[in-house]
Amino acid sequence: MGQKNKIAALLAGTSLLATGLVPATGQEADTTAPTEGFLMTLGIASTLRVNDNLSFSDPSPGTSTLWDNTVTFGLISETGIARFTADLAGTIRTAALPGQSTETTFDDPSVVLGYQLESADSLLEAELAYTQVSLQFEDPLAGLDDLIEDGLEPEDLVPTDGVRGTYSARLGFETGRTRAFGFGTVLEYDKTEYWDTTDPANYDDETTAAEVFARLQFSPVMEGRLALEWEQYDAMDTVLTSRRTVGATASVTYEINPITRMTASLGYTEIEETNLIGTTLQDGVTGGLAVTRDFPTGSVTAEFSTGISTTGRRDTIELRTDFETPGGSISAGIGATRSNSDDANLIGSLGITHELAMGTITAAVERSYDTSDAGVENRSTTASLGFDTDVSPNASIGFELDYAEVTDLVADTTTSVSGFRATYSRDLTADWGLTAGYEYRKRQETGSTDRESNELFVTLEREFSIR
Repeated sequence: MGQKNKIAALLAGTSLLATGLVPATGQEADTTAPTEGFLMTLGIASTLRVNDNLSFSDPSPGTSTLWDNTVTFGLISETGIARFTADLAGTIRTAALPGQSTETTFDDPSVVLGYQLESADSLLEAELAYTQVSLQFEDPLAGLDDLIEDGLEPEDLVPTDGVRGTYSARLGFETGRTRAFGFGTVLEYDKTEYWDTTDPANYDDETTAAEVFARLQFSPVMEGRLALEWEQYDAMDTVLTSRRTVGATASVTYEINPITRMTASLGYTEIEETNLIGTTLQDGVTGGLAVTRDFPTGSVTAEFSTGISTTGRRDTIELRTDFETPGGSISAGIGATRSNSDDANLIGSLGITHELAMGTITAAVERSYDTSDAGVENRSTTASLGFDTDVSPNASIGFELDYAEVTDLVADTTTSVSGFRATYSRDLTADWGLTAGYEYRKRQETGSTDRESNELFVTLEREFSIR
């Protein structure tokens, strides 16, 4: 792109945001869909970022300047029994990186389509999604909750290059929901692919899974469930991993009394993995027992589970609590987990939200163990501390500390990322909002020097809604 075209693109983006040349209703967007009807939302956000070490290199190659103009579109159409949703987004990004010419590209497109048809006795759900991410601009601590749920790995905290595309599809059907006997099925497909990358940890993979289940209502206080599961995982890693998992589980949920319930399960799982090295087989009995007791302000759950992974058996016992407090809420858990290759290890979590006269404090910490798709035992530790307060009727400030650490237990290597973020947010008008702030990131890895980055950012945004 020539220099004049680059300037024209920058001025065009500024003009769009400054004049608000987008259909609007002059009101704040409402993310809550009506019971029946139509809702459309359109959002625009322009963010300018200046970072002194975007790639976490040692030494830093220089200062990077990014200008992201993101457009989001949401649509909800709902009748008495059917619901259709569509969410689309994309970013026009102008990047001035050290040693490179300034370029303007269209990045990070995403599309999510959903459909639900529900009656008193049946439910049909379908979803299609595609997400694309330019990895060199991705924040290593963004989306951390989703990564933890899927199993945090060291690669998730290491800066990388290239583009990642993720495809997913899900179809679920259930009938007999109001009867003594019901059944259903769930089909899922996920695929991840990379291009323009030099990182060997970025390899394509796909997963296809299916579940068939039946439910039997023995009595008003006892329900049984039988499920058959199948999953096929294939990866284009260095050893060309192919893994097939099959299993069957029977479970019973029993309401002991109005405030106490119990769930017991028993099953069998077989995992067969084939790669260039050979074939391995892990199989065995799985199961669990959980008891939950409700209290006026929360609940307590005690649970034991045993399962099979690519590295063998893992047994876990845990006690969890969730309670509402006068000024917020608190959730906590403590337990132990043990795998074939390790002794028993302590796990736990703590989450606190508390509202004070001067603002809201949030804190969370979690320690967990899991087996990655590559068959590696990892220990994950995450922590966060935040504070938000209003400084005027239309302005607020916030501070947040974040930390994430992953240890490969076999290689005994640790990767961690820590950060601090300070933001100032202000409603410029009833429709426009401004956010500005500072962000610090530090990455540490066994055998490597520490890497740091500092970033200043400012965002101007607006969201519209049409019913």
